[in-house]
Amino acid sequence: MSAAQPLDILVIADPHFVSAANHLCAHSNRHVRLGQVLIRKALWRLQHLGVKPGLIVLLGDMVDDGSKPGAASDWQTLAGEVRKTGIPLLAVPGNHDDDHEAFARVFGCEAGVHLVGDYGFLLFHDRRVDGEVFRRPADQLELPRRAAAMYPGRPLIALQHHPHDPLIAADYPYHLANREAVMDGYREAGVCLSLSGHLHAGQPAHLVDGVTYATAPALCEAPYRFLHVRLEGRQASIQEHALRLDTPGLTDVHCHTEMAYCASNVNIADDIRLSQALGIETLCIIEHAFQLYFPKEEAWSFRWQTHPGMAKAVWATPERGRMLSYWALAQGFRAPPRIRSGLELDLCADGSLLLAPEDAEGWDVLVGAIHEIPGVKKGVTIQEEAESLFLRDVGRLLTHPIDVLAHPFRFFPRKALAKPVHLYPVVADMLAQAGVAAEINFHTNEPEPEFFRICAERGVRIALGSDSHEVSEVGEFVPHLRVLAAAGIAPADFPRLLFTPGQTPRRRTT
Repeated sequence: MSAAQPLDILVIADPHFVSAANHLCAHSNRHVRLGQVLIRKALWRLQHLGVKPGLIVLLGDMVDDGSKPGAASDWQTLAGEVRKTGIPLLAVPGNHDDDHEAFARVFGCEAGVHLVGDYGFLLFHDRRVDGEVFRRPADQLELPRRAAAMYPGRPLIALQHHPHDPLIAADYPYHLANREAVMDGYREAGVCLSLSGHLHAGQPAHLVDGVTYATAPALCEAPYRFLHVRLEGRQASIQEHALRLDTPGLTDVHCHTEMAYCASNVNIADDIRLSQALGIETLCIIEHAFQLYFPKEEAWSFRWQTHPGMAKAVWATPERGRMLSYWALAQGFRAPPRIRSGLELDLCADGSLLLAPEDAEGWDVLVGAIHEIPGVKKGVTIQEEAESLFLRDVGRLLTHPIDVLAHPFRFFPRKALAKPVHLYPVVADMLAQAGVAAEINFHTNEPEPEFFRICAERGVRIALGSDSHEVSEVGEFVPHLRVLAAAGIAPADFPRLLFTPGQTPRRRTT
């Protein structure tokens, strides 16, 4: 066959997922309830790094105890999570997955040869013979030789749960009882890569008799690692990634809740649990004030910007829409300095802040945002007019006691307009004068490193905001850190430049 085209693969091992299963994991270091979201986050991490996987590989122990009632439902949850991406999936069962036939039905992956692109993947369902001792059946031992004969010249990759090499110095039976026969078959068939899981620490790639062996680490244990494998013919490059950040002291100033109309599946309890697991030091629970004050259709209409009576009518009610419910919810989780609470605030057409006087105090952080400007219409308003109105509203917003300007220039692409690079120093100067931080925000947005470089030059603090509307966005700050690096901001500058609530008193422009 002609030269094989490159293939990028996301490799996940050992999530030990527990959700519907009637099971309590005995190992406190396994974060078994995060499996679904961690798989999604691993895919997002690669996408943030510019990698578009053509295949997702799951290397076993998808659940923590496949014999428990509900375990099959957990398999289905994980399989569904991958399938909705539209990316091809290959999966092999682990020693915790038990019923191999049911596993294969759920994941659509029988033992045997599976062709993906120009590559042949050999999937093995190794069998339990005694306790935790597993052995490869005779018919599967012959699979590599049969595949090599059927697909001459096609690179072959072996997928299984148990690692084969190097030998692991431990009493627990990590290896198959017939490990040597397995490796002989790989060598004779010319298998180029063997990928395994099971050993939670993982093992780096190494070459034995022409075969590269690698063991993926467990996704369920900190720092929540996974592999990116890139195949280029018989050559494989393997890179390990960790979802937990190793940068200390980070604050997420912008994480939404279950009370947002625009939320997908976020909720405060999961936001907190995941952010702490992934190394975020401070999490700010934030909600849109306009979504709390008004019913959904009224909120999204933005009519309240030009009809002040709408706000006054809501503010006259005892609950002020859902504001008091949000206050009670947020305060129930608030635990400074780790967990803070606040609001995301917009302007009305007259420049006033959409915030009832009774709701102005008691928050740790106020995030100002420009989502809509009355009179600016997509496809109608010209660039120069939109820029003028935008600067006017930024100036108005900064007269109010906000701490952070959310997604500073996202307004322009949402109106099919160009981001005004020439306004970067103008807005940076306005933020510096007001003592307000500029937010790096990737939610339907591409932040501009040049703007943040200018902000840093002027001493403007920089806030990191996930703007999480679904739980997998929580704690995903790798792209934010890349923006800081591109802006010339080094980790040594973080204590001086990165925003944390309560650092400095709010200032107001005159």
